[in-house]
Amino acid sequence: MQRLRRTSQLLLRCRSSASGLFYGHQRTPYDSIKRPYWENNHLAFYYTTSNHMGAVQASVNVGLHTSHKIPRRSFSSASTSIQRSPLFSTLNSDDVSYFKEILGDKTVIQEEDRLLAANVDWMGKYKGSSQLLLLPKSTEEVSKILQYCNSRRLAVVPQGGNTGLVGGSVPVYDEVIINVGSMDKIISLDKVSGILICEAGCILDNLNTFLANEGFVMPLDLGAKGSCQIGGNISTNAGGLHFIRYGSLHGNILGLEVVLADGTILDMLTTLRKDNTGYDLKHLFIGSEGTLGIVTKVSILTPPKLVSTNVAFLACEDFTSCQKLLLEAKRGLGDVISAFEFMDSHSMDMVLGHVEGVRNPLPPSLHNFYVLIETTGSDESYDK
Repeated sequence: MQRLRRTSQLLLRCRSSASGLFYGHQRTPYDSIKRPYWENNHLAFYYTTSNHMGAVQASVNVGLHTSHKIPRRSFSSASTSIQRSPLFSTLNSDDVSYFKEILGDKTVIQEEDRLLAANVDWMGKYKGSSQLLLLPKSTEEVSKILQYCNSRRLAVVPQGGNTGLVGGSVPVYDEVIINVGSMDKIISLDKVSGILICEAGCILDNLNTFLANEGFVMPLDLGAKGSCQIGGNISTNAGGLHFIRYGSLHGNILGLEVVLADGTILDMLTTLRKDNTGYDLKHLFIGSEGTLGIVTKVSILTPPKLVSTNVAFLACEDFTSCQKLLLEAKRGLGDVISAFEFMDSHSMDMVLGHVEGVRNPLPPSLHNFYVLIETTGSDESYDK
């Protein structure tokens, strides 16, 4: 028990927001812990800095009577070669042939141009070297892929819309990319309760359009909604613009279907809002970024679409004023605020400067901060 307790404490200290079931990684301004593994009664980790520099390996001893070392952060600017772990196998022609048997030739991608897009993140900062992209169309196909990769010790990286900004959805080395974008079916919508069941590859904006025609709205709204997928939103526990109004995905997700690393299908796809039975395992996978399994289906509670929407664009002199404005807005409009965003003038100029044909409509250096408040309600005259 003491060993188990120490292990759990160490794992909690390690921020393993990872993209791969085996190569766990999230490239942040700080260090990123790689997948832990047991070796000679030691729990070993690999971790690197965000720019692939100063890579180190640390071993953490979690024996019954020995002390443990906490891995240090490395901020070295000297370029260091990061070695691929010898624990994982290398892809060969037999592996590709097996995947073609279970998926078909058209969904096993080896073309260089299509692999290039899947190997690079949206910002173009991180690039992998995967030689294989798989496009499963069902949960069963995902299960067969992972079962085989687990038996062959092939590293994989789950991928959705690849809209993340921290490189979590692209390979570190030559992992097999499993993209669930072909799993984009809307299974059902309960028009009484607003409970939607869909596959993980559904694009967020497509779900919003579908729900709008039925009188509902997604409780999540992101700038990347035109290409991000609901499975990736769940795996990263995305917040978005509607967070203040509708809360986090931990509160809106009712159930999940997940495929574990060994191919086991974990069916937690319940639609019951009040479920007090047993362990609520779905919360382990919300925000786990693929380290524990691949989300394949989701049951989500969607709120009714409100008819009245009002927007206010305000200017503030300093950040303290923005905080006071938010506090007062929550006190007076807490039940109708659907979005609250603020940005400093420098960031606004920088963002607009990257959009072709768009300029900042505001005079330069007029104010230091700008705040956008959106309210939604059921009575337009009262809301105004």
